[in-house]
Amino acid sequence: MVAYYFPPVAASGAMRPLGFCRNLMEYGWHPHVLATTPECVYPHHQVDPKLGERVPANIEVTRVAYVDRLQQLLRCRDRLRGMTQKPDVSGGGKNDPVQSPPSSSTLSRARLKDLILDWAFAFPDRQCGWYSPAVRHLKDISQREIPEVVLATGGPWTNFLVGHALAEYFDRPLVLDYRDPWNCNPYYSFSSKLLTRKSRESEARVCRAAVHVIANTEELRARLIDEYGELRDRCTWIPNGFDRDVMSRMDLAKTDSDAGPGSIGYELCHFGTVYGKRTPRVLLQAMWELFQAGKVKAEMIRLRFVGGWDMTDQECERYAELLEKQGLLRREPAVPHSACLREMQRSSVLLVLQPDSPLQVPAKIYEYVATGRPLLLIGGEGATANLVDRHALGISTPNQIERIKQLLSELAAGKQKLVPPDPERVNRFEYQSLTGELAAVLDAAHDMRASR
Repeated sequence: MVAYYFPPVAASGAMRPLGFCRNLMEYGWHPHVLATTPECVYPHHQVDPKLGERVPANIEVTRVAYVDRLQQLLRCRDRLRGMTQKPDVSGGGKNDPVQSPPSSSTLSRARLKDLILDWAFAFPDRQCGWYSPAVRHLKDISQREIPEVVLATGGPWTNFLVGHALAEYFDRPLVLDYRDPWNCNPYYSFSSKLLTRKSRESEARVCRAAVHVIANTEELRARLIDEYGELRDRCTWIPNGFDRDVMSRMDLAKTDSDAGPGSIGYELCHFGTVYGKRTPRVLLQAMWELFQAGKVKAEMIRLRFVGGWDMTDQECERYAELLEKQGLLRREPAVPHSACLREMQRSSVLLVLQPDSPLQVPAKIYEYVATGRPLLLIGGEGATANLVDRHALGISTPNQIERIKQLLSELAAGKQKLVPPDPERVNRFEYQSLTGELAAVLDAAHDMRASR
């Protein structure tokens, strides 16, 4: 199993491979995981020893370190700049010369520089430096350690390229596991048309080489078949999930949390980092406008964010500060994974932010589901909304200010209620049963090779 992110790295991308690894041996498969070392992971993620303890002791994990050449280059550049730059003593002022806009030749040089940097250090992604060390390391394993099947989970997409290279070298079947879309991902793009084309060619090549492709949503499976018609008979979907064994040890099934408005109302709790397009700005603006109109108070509805706050949107920050002053919002730092699960279970409502991502479902939503708490999804379109609506896990709304204001007003007035989902629907997402679906794919891949 090629899994760049793996515990004790507390990345959302580590949870699916962990869930499969914990259950595969029940189906006759013994995983050998290839990952990088925690200190090499890009971008940096918290290391959670408790999460690492959930990896079964009899599973071998090979961790291959590597050097991030781009980070090395940038550090070298910064040192050189510090040595050569002279301090600005001019003081500036209204008589400073007005800078001209960049010329076309300057823009062309900038685009060429971006192309070279992306090609050398970020293709197919920023984890590309791991490719050569990972492949070299595994090529040296003994004959008895050669796997029956190579399973690569992505992103990062370097995982797929590593898996493809190892499957060819060992002459073994390759199975690809998509945790996210690749080239149809709104969070993944190149400014260069050349690299965009190369990236699509890379995806097409590994999909052709795979004996089976797994998507984690039904919508992504349909998109992959549209893109690569030859996958029609060898592409399935297996959702992300949760591990019932871990949850039951934490006694998550028992809850005293209020599921509806009462003396404390609803607290909409978000766990994990907010960043980039996964922004709460529209939600915060809606809350602030309702507060100013006298339609919400802290005892009716409030927000809680636990985890990283990686927002550069100044409007979002302004609304957050205004709401904090009124007791309508609180921000808290990240906590270890086990503590995070307990906090999820104590929440009255679990908040999901997923705008503009029609093919993706955030991995943590399945841990949300496991706690039995109702969900409120901001982003009422695509795979995540379909999941919430299809399984009656909560309420979804488009990321539109008037629609959000309407929903929050109805919750505050008791016209709309958020209730826990049916336990039978929750059980659909246990990794024990989902791993059985993965094992069937691996069995078929093995049998296909044996019959050659």
